[in-house]
Amino acid sequence: MAHPTLEDVAARAGVSRALVSLVMRGSPKVGKERREAVLRAARELGYRPNMMARGLAAGRTGMIGVLLSDLHDPWYSAVYDGLADEAARRGVRLLLATGRGGPARERTALEDLLDLRPDGVVLAGPKLPAADIERAAAGCAVTVVGRSVRSDRVDCVTGDGAAAVERALGHLADLGHHRVACLDLGPRPSPLRRACPAGAVVARPDELWRPPEPPTAVLALGDITGTTALTALLRAGRRVPDDISLIVHGDPPGARTAGVTTIAPPPAELGREAAALLLDRIGNGAPATARRVTVPPLLNERDTTR
Repeated sequence: MAHPTLEDVAARAGVSRALVSLVMRGSPKVGKERREAVLRAARELGYRPNMMARGLAAGRTGMIGVLLSDLHDPWYSAVYDGLADEAARRGVRLLLATGRGGPARERTALEDLLDLRPDGVVLAGPKLPAADIERAAAGCAVTVVGRSVRSDRVDCVTGDGAAAVERALGHLADLGHHRVACLDLGPRPSPLRRACPAGAVVARPDELWRPPEPPTAVLALGDITGTTALTALLRAGRRVPDDISLIVHGDPPGARTAGVTTIAPPPAELGREAAALLLDRIGNGAPATARRVTVPPLLNERDTTR
């Protein structure tokens, strides 16, 4: 089915094509009665302006691409919310794609986005090699969220993991906890281990209640680790927080409902910062060097710490 054209709208409204074009561009030179007639005809025909063609003619599409590595992870949804908020505030539209958690699929999704000629692209938690990201940045503005990329033309927005660990441990110390374990159950060692005190990292949940002096508090390094830790503690008969306090680095699904204390940079804030960096680069031209924005962690104290 062919899309209605300007000519179709003009014929329906009984005016010239040039007048319809003026109305669609929001020109103040058209009188109220004729403007309403054109808009009414456009609605009746289902006419929509070709934003892609208009943008290409103007040298800018008014759209930015967003590649989320994993659409099923709530962290990416929250990042997208922040991106969408800033995009709406700045009057641009988003094109969404997902890499479904794998570099090969991400590469295909990124190529599909770039084929649509967006003004720029935000990559959230990409698994892509840095060389692929650098190649994308050669053709349009690129900002990466949740990962630091060494490049002179790729802006990055990340959280401060070391600051999060330091603040969590400090909060537990203020509550009177001096035997604190940093639990890391990931398939690969978490980079947050480097910020933990020497000897504090444990890799098995049962070490959290092993005598003679089990920890009185635990910092779980990651969403999955936090969920696993809470489940293991409850199954072992350990009362949280009466016997042991728990802070999760991250924001696992259901943490707020379950009353789990968490610490992490707000993902929506990461998204807002990324969109702002990208749109500034698009609007003001490429800066001399890539910019790095670090979003501080937010401690959400709930029911699992005492």
